[in-house]
Amino acid sequence: MARIAWAALSGEEVETVVSMLIFNEHPRATRIRPSRGDFGIDVATPHPGDDESADVYQIKKFATNLDASQKRQIEDSFQRVLVGLVRRGVPLADWYLVMPLDPTIENAMDWFAAMPDIVIERMASDEKLALTVEEIKTIRAWRHAPGRVIEWKGLTYCEVLASKHWFVPDYYLHGGSEHIKSAVAEVTKILQRDLTLPDADSTEPSSSILEPAELREHLNRLARALDGDPHFRYGVSIDPKPPQLHHEPGLLAAAQEIDPDGTCITFRIYERFAEAVNMRPIPIKIKFQFEAGSDEHHAFDEWRKYGKPLTANAAIDSDLPGGLGGSFDEATATITAADGGRVGETRYRIVAPDGTSLAELLFTVTSTTGLDGTGVYVEGKDVSGTVAIEGLLNKTDRSGKIEFSFTDPSGREATEVAPAVSFVTSLAQPNRLQIAGRYGPFHDLQDVPEVEAPVPSFVARFITALASLQLHTATPVLVPDLATVTGRHADRVLNAAKLLDGQTVIGTWKPFEFEVSGDSSIDLSGHYQVATIEALAVEIGDQTLTLGAIQNTLLSARLTDLGGGRVRVEPHLNDTGHQAFAPGEPVPPAGRGPVRTRPVPGLTEDAETADQASLDGPGY
Repeated sequence: MARIAWAALSGEEVETVVSMLIFNEHPRATRIRPSRGDFGIDVATPHPGDDESADVYQIKKFATNLDASQKRQIEDSFQRVLVGLVRRGVPLADWYLVMPLDPTIENAMDWFAAMPDIVIERMASDEKLALTVEEIKTIRAWRHAPGRVIEWKGLTYCEVLASKHWFVPDYYLHGGSEHIKSAVAEVTKILQRDLTLPDADSTEPSSSILEPAELREHLNRLARALDGDPHFRYGVSIDPKPPQLHHEPGLLAAAQEIDPDGTCITFRIYERFAEAVNMRPIPIKIKFQFEAGSDEHHAFDEWRKYGKPLTANAAIDSDLPGGLGGSFDEATATITAADGGRVGETRYRIVAPDGTSLAELLFTVTSTTGLDGTGVYVEGKDVSGTVAIEGLLNKTDRSGKIEFSFTDPSGREATEVAPAVSFVTSLAQPNRLQIAGRYGPFHDLQDVPEVEAPVPSFVARFITALASLQLHTATPVLVPDLATVTGRHADRVLNAAKLLDGQTVIGTWKPFEFEVSGDSSIDLSGHYQVATIEALAVEIGDQTLTLGAIQNTLLSARLTDLGGGRVRVEPHLNDTGHQAFAPGEPVPPAGRGPVRTRPVPGLTEDAETADQASLDGPGY
C-alpha cells in the first residue's frame, strides 16, 4: 500500500480518515459532532477495564511542523476537555492527541510535556472561566492520578493503523466506494454462474460431479473482494430456498435475490463499529401496502406503538451499502428494533384469588418501544427455555396483554423444567398474573385469560416428583415422553418421591412365599408382623433408576409351613402394609430381599388393635 500524502490532504480529509482508522481499531468508539458543546472531544472510547469512563482522542489535521498558532489550538482543545470534566461530568480517563505528525524532541520534551500543567495553571487564573476551588482541585486530581496517560500519537501511529485497516484510505482516498459496488456485482455474477466451473448444460464430458468443497477457493475470493468497506462487513450465502432472517449482533440489513426455481442469494450487511451508520447513513423509504383494517394494518399499528417486529408487503427505495439497494415496487419488508431491543430480567407470578402465591418464574426478556414511546413489546423465555412469553404493555394506562406458550419438556432434565411446568399448570382462571423486576415488589398485571391451564396439574406433580428423585442419584433424571406415561407409571414415581421424602405410604398386600433356613421354628398358630426389604427401583421411560432400599411392614400376618423350607405368608386380621424408605439397608438383588418375622404376643382378634401394634420393638 502506498504511503498517504497527509500534507496534501484537506483538514476534513485528514480528520475523516484518522477518525475512521480509530473506529476500526476501537469498534465501540463514539464520535462527538463538532459544536460549541463538544468540549474538544472528537472520538471517545471506553477506557480498558472501566466502561464508565472514556479515553478521548483529539484529532488534528496538522502534518507539518507545528507553529505557535497550531500549538495554541491544541492547548485550547485540551482546556475544553478539562472544562467538560468539571462542568458537564465528562467521564474523562486518558487523553490522546492524534495527528499525522511525529513529535520532534523539541516539541515532545519541551512544549507537549509541559503543556498539561501550563494549561491547568492558566485555567486556574483565568477570570473569564472563573473556576471554583473545587473544580481546580478536581482537574489537578485527574492530572496526577496514578497511571494517567496524556500522549501524542503521531505519524507512525496513523501509518500503522492505515496499514492494518488498508480499506479506510482506499475507500476515502482512492475510489474504494466504487470498488465495493463492483465487487458486490461481481459476486452476484459469480454465484449465479461462474464460468470457471463446469457447466451443467455443456456437451463436453465431465470427469465428475462438482463437489461443494471445490467452491472453497471461489468463496475465499468472494470474501476478499467484499472486505474493503471501512464501515460495513458483508456476509453472502446461496441457499436452495430463502432462509429466514433473524436479528444478529451488528446486522443492519439484508438483501435477497430469488431465482424462479427458489434458489436464493442473501447478502447480509454488518456494521464494523458503533458509529458506522452515522458515518455512512443508510436512507430507506418504505411505503407499506395493505388494506385498512386488515391483519397487516393491525401488525403495522403494533409495530408503531409497541415496536413489535413487522413483516409486511411494501414498496422500498433504499440506498444500501455496496450498491445492494434500489427501488422495488413489490417487496417484503421486515423491521425490527435497530438495537435489537433491551434485554433484561422480569419475574412473573401467579396468585390465587385470595392472594396466595401459586408459582413464580424468572424470564429473560427483550423489550422494544414503539415510535411514539407509549407502548412496549416484550418477548422472551424462562431460564429453562420451556415457557415463552410475548406481550404488549401500554405505558399510558399501565394495561397489558401477556401470552405464554409451552414447549414439550420430554427428554429434558426434570430439575431444569419442573419450575416452568408448575408455572404453566397455574395458568388458569380465576388466578391472576403479577409482574416485577429482577428485584422488588410485584404489581397486578392482568387476570389469567385461560379457562383451563395448558398443562394438567398431574403433569406438574409428576415432573416435580421426578425432580425430587434427582437428589438421590447421580444419573440425570429425564422427563419421559409424556404421551406414553400412564397413571400407573406416574403413581410409582409419586410414591417413590414420597418415600425418599421420609413419608410412609400405606397400602395393602397380597399373599406370597419365601424360603427359611433349616433350623427355623415357626409357630403356625402364631400371629406375626412381617418385614420385607426390596430395592426402590423406578422405571422412567427408557431409564430404570435404583434409588436405595425400602421396607414393607405387614401389620397382621399368619404363616403356613409348606414343607421343604418354604413358608406362605397371608393376611390375618387385615391386609394393611406400611412402606418406608430404609436408608440403612443394603439394596438387595431383585426378588431376593430378606424377609423378617416378629411374633405379636397377646394380640387379640381385633383388627383395630392390630393396626395399632407397635413397630418399634425388637428387630425382625
